[in-house]
Amino acid sequence: MSPDIISLIIFCGIVVLFIIDKLPMATTAILGCALMVIFGVCKFSTAFGQFASSTVILTIGVMVVGASISETGLASVIGEWIVKVCKGSEKRLIAGTYIVSALMSAFLTNSAVLAIFIPIIMGLSASNKKVNGKNLILPIAYGCVIGGASTLVGSTQQMTAQGLLEEAGARMFKVFDFSLVGGVILLLGLIYCLTIGYMRGKKIWGDRVDEADYAVEAKKTDVKKSKLIIVSVIFATSVLFYITEWLPIAITSTSAAVLCIITGCITQKKAVSAVNWNIVGRLAGCLGLAKALESAGGTELIADGFQKLIGDSISPFVLFAIVVLMVQVISEVMSNSTAILIVLPMVLTIAPMHGLNPYTFALGITLGSGIALSSPLASSTLGMSMVIGYRFNDYFRYSIFFDILAYLTIITLVPLLYGLTI
Repeated sequence: MSPDIISLIIFCGIVVLFIIDKLPMATTAILGCALMVIFGVCKFSTAFGQFASSTVILTIGVMVVGASISETGLASVIGEWIVKVCKGSEKRLIAGTYIVSALMSAFLTNSAVLAIFIPIIMGLSASNKKVNGKNLILPIAYGCVIGGASTLVGSTQQMTAQGLLEEAGARMFKVFDFSLVGGVILLLGLIYCLTIGYMRGKKIWGDRVDEADYAVEAKKTDVKKSKLIIVSVIFATSVLFYITEWLPIAITSTSAAVLCIITGCITQKKAVSAVNWNIVGRLAGCLGLAKALESAGGTELIADGFQKLIGDSISPFVLFAIVVLMVQVISEVMSNSTAILIVLPMVLTIAPMHGLNPYTFALGITLGSGIALSSPLASSTLGMSMVIGYRFNDYFRYSIFFDILAYLTIITLVPLLYGLTI
């Protein structure tokens, strides 16, 4: 059997394991890399070389800086301040926490930002009968997910797409390339959460009392003003370097993480344990799988099959609309990064044949994977929000209209702003 067929079989098997979710995703991805080597599909350096890619190093640095911000108490100070400013009004709280969580998630781990707000909001809900935590947590999760999708360093699916673009030799993303369209979606999300979403939420769960784990206690962090100032300066400086790109962004991220350790904002031990190695392993493993599949010719097989399915006369816009819808639907039931791993490589393969702009397609596909909100399986952030008592179908009933709105926004704005053809 030829290497391209074997690589495709292994790839499909790994995707099935991702869907079944019986093994940790990092384990599954790394298993796929190992199988590619064992069955002679590619060399060890091809499958496992991605563990040292700039994308993976960037991800680790971002996680350490995010942990430092939490460790010094800066994150808690921000969260408590916004609750105080909103004076207990549900709609003001929705607006305030949504905006702050989106801004934080643009540079920090999304689930970590939500973890900061859950105990604060649930504590407020317990002490103020006029505030229902369920009306607040899902909008905050929206802010985390969409905010995280609005910068290159905000979520792992952007890192996955960046790695695939790098391997394909295509134009790569800059830190804020997602921010224009992402910002529009973010604004629409805020309006939705304050209007249609707010009314739907009251109808869906009302004052429902569930047997949920509400025993979430906020951890009081000893705030040392000196450390808080130091980490604020490090974070602000890293954002400046992200914007200007005076240094490669992976170097900026790594330097910021090392500075956090050197200045005592976080210990090395805590920094190492703060890194979500499951995410790192999953990201590196997925990039390795994609590289192995490409080197063996499996990506071309997928692209050829997709090409026959769509035909030669399909317009670039229709193709763009199809692939964005595909990745958004797939992302509802499995990891965003896995969805991108399935859809983006075949698009990057067929793009040169049709004179398509791979950058534009990659941008739309990545945004599409990042705004899947109708299922708690869509992201770990949405899954975490279930702790306060949402039911599985609450997400679909609350989010389906916004998912459609976000999809239409992407397929309208991205082609208009960036062009679908070269």
